[in-house]
Amino acid sequence: MTEGEQLNIQYEHEIPVNAFIWSPHTFIQPLHYHSSLEIGCCISGKGWFHFGEKTYPVQVGDVFIVNHSEMHIASSDEDDPSTYIFLYFDSGLLLMEDERLLIPFCYSNGLYQNRIPSSEPIAAELRQLIERVQSELFNKQEGYSSMVKAAMLQICTLLLRNRSIQLQQKDWQKLTRTIRDYRKLMDYIKEHYMEPLSLQDVAKYLGVSSSRASHVFLEATGRHFKDCLLQLRLNESKRLLLDTNLDITEVCFSSGFQSVSTFYRLFGSVIGVTPIEYRQQYQTFRNI
Repeated sequence: MTEGEQLNIQYEHEIPVNAFIWSPHTFIQPLHYHSSLEIGCCISGKGWFHFGEKTYPVQVGDVFIVNHSEMHIASSDEDDPSTYIFLYFDSGLLLMEDERLLIPFCYSNGLYQNRIPSSEPIAAELRQLIERVQSELFNKQEGYSSMVKAAMLQICTLLLRNRSIQLQQKDWQKLTRTIRDYRKLMDYIKEHYMEPLSLQDVAKYLGVSSSRASHVFLEATGRHFKDCLLQLRLNESKRLLLDTNLDITEVCFSSGFQSVSTFYRLFGSVIGVTPIEYRQQYQTFRNI
């Protein structure tokens, strides 16, 4: 990984939330960023969490907030290595519910205090909810996606109440305008993603320039238009592979891809297996 690399986060569940347990190295790896929003909680050990020029000491129960633009990495104490539960989630999860839930993540990178110390009462509440999300995603019992969504909204509501920055009126108006534009653009894309679709098409629909449309996607999600469109098409292709008996060619064009070779290439590079292998893996799991 090189300095400043953007990680490509792929969601593994019905809901755009990932949870994983991780122990950082005892040395500082190159910093990175990603389009997903992130919340982490230290569940054992000690170490440090690095955000650009900021470094925080870490102890059990500390919670960390990361937006989609700030460079960061964690490192462990050699004698007592740290372990975290990390949650990655798409900002769209909050946009669909209440755009104000994004406020705690709309911070100025250099000034914001990313660490919620374990000594603060909110830290214990957040840890319980983070552990619940991790457990639900791991066990995948009936209705797990609803449980995860409820817990994520609780987490972000607690952050809104306790860790919100004070946005000036002009900044809030700018943010809400971006969110409104993003929702309109995504509604249009969801209706037309099976057709050839360009940034110019969605910009024309919204009545703005292509540069403004591109900025809306980056500001709202940290991702480019083409990445949002690709993710939507891949999600549909995965659904069709698992829930229908359509052959691969039919899945390809029903998902909005314009050629089978492009579909195979993009599916393999992002998902890590071919469409056929993806379907076979699910069928094997279902048989077991």
